[in-house]
Amino acid sequence: MENFKLNKSAERVVDLLVLLSNSSSPLTLNEICKTLGLPKSSAFELVQTLLYKNFIELDDPRLKTYRLGIGAFEAGIAYLSNMGIPHLARPLLQELNRQTGSTVFLGVEDKGQIVYLDKAENYSVMRPTAKLGSRRFIHTTGIGKALLAALPTEKIQFILGDGEIPAKTQYSKVTLQEILQDMAEIRARGYSIDDREDNLEMYCIGSAIYDQWNQPVAAISVASMYSTMTPERESMIVKLVKKTALKLSNQLGYRGERLYND
Repeated sequence: MENFKLNKSAERVVDLLVLLSNSSSPLTLNEICKTLGLPKSSAFELVQTLLYKNFIELDDPRLKTYRLGIGAFEAGIAYLSNMGIPHLARPLLQELNRQTGSTVFLGVEDKGQIVYLDKAENYSVMRPTAKLGSRRFIHTTGIGKALLAALPTEKIQFILGDGEIPAKTQYSKVTLQEILQDMAEIRARGYSIDDREDNLEMYCIGSAIYDQWNQPVAAISVASMYSTMTPERESMIVKLVKKTALKLSNQLGYRGERLYND
């Protein structure tokens, strides 16, 4: 390292981003200061700058805790497209699409919604209309519910907020009690189900994807026509979704044997 001339400000930015990426929970300004050994004034200016640039986000306004923001993802999109989640997931999504004959989605959570990163549909009998980059409710979609169930209850409550929870169909769950019960059931069985909750014609099965720090970072789902779903077909898709999600998680460094802890 003696051959490198380091810029102290840049080094602090990187240290903070690494700290947040390795943390199992959002951090307060005091925790950031203590861990990085920074004066509070310096840390505050650093946090405010990264907030402005969307590299970090305010996780809980009451507790004033911070987490990585979507800007960190966007800045690393070149890496991700070649070596990250979309790159690793692509062949698995294609194989799952071939095995099921249904469209397979990959998505992440951002600002309380699910954002679609990729999909495989070459072998799909019917192709859902969700476009890459589009957003959907996290509590009504199979992919969103899969990711939501991997989060702690406090985080779920924060994402859903204190206001009215919107519905997409008459089957959508729109109370906190209903959704939390649904999340408990997802964890217990190890996969999510969207039974016409986002689209009256669709039945989706999904699972969360975890990284090397055992954090949920994405989710996958298989979207099928409700009219084609039989107990045998559902059992087949569930087995393949769970197998694919665990394989992708393992490739990202996850060492667990289960995708959810009930």
